[in-house]
Amino acid sequence: MPTPDLAGRVIDVPGSISNLGPGFDAVSVAVALYLRVTIGRVDAGAPDTIAFEFDGPAPDGENRIASAFALARTKIGQSVPGLHVRVKSDIPMRGGLGSSAAATIAGFRLYEALTTPRRPADWIALACDLEGHPDNAAAAVLGGLTTSCRRDDGSVIAHATAWPDRLKLVVATPHAELATSKARGVLAASIPMRDAVYNLQRALLLFRALEAGSDDELREAFRDRWHQPARTPLVPGLAEALALDDPSVLAACLSGAGPSILVVSDHRAPRAATLLGGVYEKLAMPYTIRTLAAHPPLGRRWGQTGVAPGSDPGATPV
Repeated sequence: MPTPDLAGRVIDVPGSISNLGPGFDAVSVAVALYLRVTIGRVDAGAPDTIAFEFDGPAPDGENRIASAFALARTKIGQSVPGLHVRVKSDIPMRGGLGSSAAATIAGFRLYEALTTPRRPADWIALACDLEGHPDNAAAAVLGGLTTSCRRDDGSVIAHATAWPDRLKLVVATPHAELATSKARGVLAASIPMRDAVYNLQRALLLFRALEAGSDDELREAFRDRWHQPARTPLVPGLAEALALDDPSVLAACLSGAGPSILVVSDHRAPRAATLLGGVYEKLAMPYTIRTLAAHPPLGRRWGQTGVAPGSDPGATPV
């Protein structure tokens, strides 16, 4: 078994905000919050294993990096040397910012580093085995604003485009975790036709408004009837955030399954952040506000971003 010279290699994977209101399980935007994995050494004596060192708390449940690495090994079937890695993440766990998808893609990329490159769509499809849906994984792989579609055979079509620079992503994360499984457990098994049409109209409007620069249409384009109404009782401040009425708040939605909440703004983002923070001040609940840039879409060679992640950029804990 060859032992690649990978010591010191760094793998950065962005977090993401999925759904963006009406685009349930299909739309996501990658954001400049990063999971960073640094390979310490390769260990040929412990094949198909990873030894972890965490900067910060270790996962208190499933280690999704290890699970994804093991899944890739099982599906592809090629034995690889073991790895010793160091992990640092700016993405809050169970915060609705794509932490599990970032870890899943990091696990796949570690396996890929020991084998041969594979198509991004293949990794996104494999991520569905762990994630259950392709949206966050597509953003973690491709960057930018993504749409993803899972075919009946399990393969995935995914496309990425740049998020408009003019639009700022203001995210509030209350200091309370919400498991995705719990947030999905409250969803209805079926949707009335009128609600299906409602979301379809707004999902299409969302992409057209972003493309055309029709910021005055974004508030309507981000509305949803599929998942946010059911999740509102689980998410502190969601009802109040969705009701914010100010010119600085172009749109608002739940970030993924929550409990983070996204407000889309422009040059007035500082005011939008203040208003969003005020929601939690009234609830007497600690929170963190982040004004995030979108992580850019990648070129043909995925994983080469040219981005040097900082330490939780834009975060203001309160």
